Amino acid sequence: MGTSDAPRTYMGTVRPGRDRRDLSKFETIFEDPDYERLRVMTTRRRASARHQQRVTAATVAGGSTLEALGGLTAIIVSIVGFSYLPFQMAAVGTIAIGAALLAEGMSVMTRWRDAMERLEGERFDPQEVVGGLSIEVFGGVVGIVLGVLALIEVKPLVMLPVASLVFGGALLLGGAAQPELVYLAPEHDPKVARVTYNAILTSGGFMILVGIAAAVLGILGVLGIGAVLTTTLAALIAIGASLLFAGGSLSARFSRGLTQR
Repeated sequence: MGTSDAPRTYMGTVRPGRDRRDLSKFETIFEDPDYERLRVMTTRRRASARHQQRVTAATVAGGSTLEALGGLTAIIVSIVGFSYLPFQMAAVGTIAIGAALLAEGMSVMTRWRDAMERLEGERFDPQEVVGGLSIEVFGGVVGIVLGVLALIEVKPLVMLPVASLVFGGALLLGGAAQPELVYLAPEHDPKVARVTYNAILTSGGFMILVGIAAAVLGILGVLGIGAVLTTTLAALIAIGASLLFAGGSLSARFSRGLTQR
């Protein structure tokens, strides 16, 4: 930008008026012929990025909600199992937990490519998240299969403790990757970001502790030490509580991302 009486030519605008704060008095003396095309491309690119971010937030929020619902279902049926149809209730709880882990892992993986494009250059460890999610998906599939086998009475005293052992391993690795998931939903309010991150960090730590306990109880059940069905139901309640907490924390974070522009 320069004045009209300058000895050399500049790209910009001049203003004949005295008031330099009155932008309406500017007169355009040069306009890049590609300006409009570049402006439209930039606008479209930003709109597409916002749309992809909202789709990612919606997908992961849905998976986290299903995770919380699966954990709640497991808690309810396992409590009922202490007094009514223990084998069947334990099998249903196992299937519910398997479905919860599968839903959470798949919801993130379906949007993984978009997330990696947006997170390029961030302080983010993708390998840890990939490992945790892969284990969650694997544990979910295996848990569903073992739960179905137990439900049709195929060695339920073996299938159920093995499922607890598998779930323990999935929680142990999945909980460690839990805090990294906050980067999938940028939060512009620092106070809210700190609160939600602390909640997710706490839920991840809780998942790790429950994973260790579930793995120990699963090993005891496989070895036939103690009341196998009782320890399995107790493990399912603890696992369900951790999934309810973790799923609720993530769902709150990603659901908030849907309301931000």
